[in-house]
Amino acid sequence: MTNLYHGSELCEVDADGNVAIPAFLEDALAPETSPEIVVAKHQADSCLIGYGTGHLSTLAERAERRRLAEEDRGEEARGHYHRMRSTFGLSERMKREGKGLRIPAAMRHLGRIDDLALFVGTGDSFEIWNPALALESDDEHFRALAEFRLRTRGTKTTGVH
Repeated sequence: MTNLYHGSELCEVDADGNVAIPAFLEDALAPETSPEIVVAKHQADSCLIGYGTGHLSTLAERAERRRLAEEDRGEEARGHYHRMRSTFGLSERMKREGKGLRIPAAMRHLGRIDDLALFVGTGDSFEIWNPALALESDDEHFRALAEFRLRTRGTKTTGVH
């Protein structure tokens, strides 16, 4: 992937998980050949993480390098298998359909996504937050961003398409 995910947008989510694709996300996904996006439970934060399907091989390579380093230090493989299950098992694919996508029900449950979703670019991936959880973040700048997006949400159309 040559484009990076950068930017943020607050979007409405309907009862079926349909959401308009934020402009920053659409720009980053443009070169992807697959109409699918992978979404998974974030391993460290109370949100979801998403990326193009081409990023799966990068994640597998990173996991293998980490496993080998842990093995060299004499660590048990249990942590590796937990990460692999979290990375590859607790994930689903979302299809892009026009200017929208549908966040799968299981992922909405794991990410506690309700009627609003805060999309945030993080370089080679993006996050999908329940804005109420973003407001509880220990990162003061991220909290300020979430507050701003919620306060100004009525000034811009972010409806479901």
